[in-house]
Amino acid sequence: MKFKASQIKAVDDRYGYSSPIDQVASKRLDLNDLLKRSADEKNKRKKVNFIIFSATTFLILLFFFLLSF
Repeated sequence: MKFKASQIKAVDDRYGYSSPIDQVASKRLDLNDLLKRSADEKNKRKKVNFIIFSATTFLILLFFFLLSF
């Protein structure tokens, strides 16, 4: 039984199979996407740090307020 390469590919497509290697090879590295992700992660870290700093400051002020009585 002889098949042409295009016929074999058609059989694979008919069953909806695509190998993970093909997906990785077709996806390209996008520098803009990486820069955007880095900026988003930096903003998230800033928010978390601000929340932690605010909570710590509040607890210290509350502690001194309770000691003053």
